[in-house]
Amino acid sequence: MKVPIDQQNYDTSQPTLSQKLALGSGFFSLFFLEKACEILAIPFYQMTLGVDPLLFSLALTIPIVFSAFLSPWVGKLSDNCHSRFGRRRAFIVISAWLSGLFFGLIWMVPETWPTHYQLLYFFVTSLLLYLASTFYSVPLTSMSYEITKDTKQRIKVMEVNTYFIKLASLLSQWIFPLASLTIFTSVFVGIKVIGWGIAIFIIGFIGMLPVFFIQDKAIKNRQDSSHLSVLQSVRSIVKVPLMKLVFVIVFIQLGCAAYSAKMDYYVLVYYMNDGDIKEGAVWKAILSMGYAAMAAIYIPIVSRLSRSFGKIFTLKIIFTLALFGGVGKWFIFMPGSQWVILLDPLLCSAIWTALTIIVPALVAQASNQDSIDTKLHRTGVFAALHGWVVAISIMFALLMGGITLNAIGFDAKQGSDQLPTALLFMKIILSFGTAISSLLAIFALNLFQRRHPHLC
Repeated sequence: MKVPIDQQNYDTSQPTLSQKLALGSGFFSLFFLEKACEILAIPFYQMTLGVDPLLFSLALTIPIVFSAFLSPWVGKLSDNCHSRFGRRRAFIVISAWLSGLFFGLIWMVPETWPTHYQLLYFFVTSLLLYLASTFYSVPLTSMSYEITKDTKQRIKVMEVNTYFIKLASLLSQWIFPLASLTIFTSVFVGIKVIGWGIAIFIIGFIGMLPVFFIQDKAIKNRQDSSHLSVLQSVRSIVKVPLMKLVFVIVFIQLGCAAYSAKMDYYVLVYYMNDGDIKEGAVWKAILSMGYAAMAAIYIPIVSRLSRSFGKIFTLKIIFTLALFGGVGKWFIFMPGSQWVILLDPLLCSAIWTALTIIVPALVAQASNQDSIDTKLHRTGVFAALHGWVVAISIMFALLMGGITLNAIGFDAKQGSDQLPTALLFMKIILSFGTAISSLLAIFALNLFQRRHPHLC
C-alpha cells in the first residue's frame, strides 16, 4: 500500500490518549501564561489603579513585541538542540518554572507607589514574563506539530488541545472576581494570592507535565538546519502559500476582530453597569463562560467539518457565522438586558475554536510539506512564525485599543461619568468591527481557494 506523502520518512506511530492529555495540559498552562496577565491587568492596573490607557497598552504590547522577535531564534535553537533530554523537553521544564516566577512577581507591586512607578514595575516584570514564556510556547507548539504526521490525527490532537484551552478560558475569567472577594483584606492581597497560585500550580506544575509523557519524535532522513541563518529560514517560510494564509487569517482575527472584541469589557462596565467595575467584571466572567461553553460545544463540530469537508471550507462557514454575530452585538449589548449577552457566544465563539484547531493544523501541514520538499527539519521556526504573527496581532489589538480609548475621550477616573459619544463609539467598534473583520477573512479565503485549489 502506498504511504501518504506527509508520512514518508517519519515515525508514523500515533499518539496515545495519555500523550494527548499531557500535551493538552501544556496548552492549558500556556493559556494562563499568555492570557491571565492581560485578564488580571486590565481590571487591576487600568481600571482599579487608573493608569493611562495608552501607556498601559504600551506596557502590555512592548513585551509581546520583544518576545515575538525572539521566537524564531528560540525555534531554531530547539530544532537543533541535541541534548540527552531531546530537543524540546528541557526548554519546557525550565521555562515553565521561570515563567511562573515572573508571573507571580507581576502582582507584587507596592500599593503605596505612585501610579507611574506601578506601571513601570508592571512593564519590567511582564517583559521578563513574556521573554521566558517564549522558551515555553515555541517548543511546546513544535511538540504538538510533531506528535503525529497523519492529517486527521493532527486535527484530533488539536481538538484535545482546544478542550484544555477552553477550560482554561472558562476558569481564567473568574480570577479577578476571586481576587476581589471579601475574604481578602484588599484587592492587592487577593491579587497576590491568586497570582502566586496560578504561577506555582498552573504555570509551574501543570506546565511541565508534557515532558513526562511525550518523547521527541524520531525524524529520519532530514538535514540539520543549523547551517541556515534565522533570516534565511524566515524568508523561505513566509513564501509558503499556506503560511501566507495563516498570517492573514490570524491577523484579521487576533488583530482586527480582537481589537473590536476587547471593547466588550468597557461596554459591560461603563455602558451596561454604570461604571461598576466589580459588577462589570462579573458579567465579563459570565460572558467568557458562555464563550468557553459554546466553544466546547463547537469543538467536535469544527473538528468533524474540517476532516470531512476541508479546513478552508470550514473556516468560510465559521467566519460567515461571525459576520452575523458582529451585527447581532449591536442589539445584544444593551443596558438592563444582561443575560441576553449569552447570545453573543452562540454566533461568535466558533471562530476562536477554529483558531486552536484549524489554524495550528494548517501550520503543521505547511511545516510537514516543507520538510519533505527541502529535507530540512525546522518545525520550531514554523511554530515561532505562527507565534510571531499571533503576538504582532495581539500587540496591534492592544495598542489600537489604548489609542482608541484616548481618542474617544474615555477616562477611567471619571467612573460612570463617561462621555455619551465615547460609549457610542465603544458599541460601534464592538459590533461593526467584528462584522467587517469577518468579511475580510471570507474574502481572503476565497482568494486563496482560487489561487491554490490543490491545497484546499
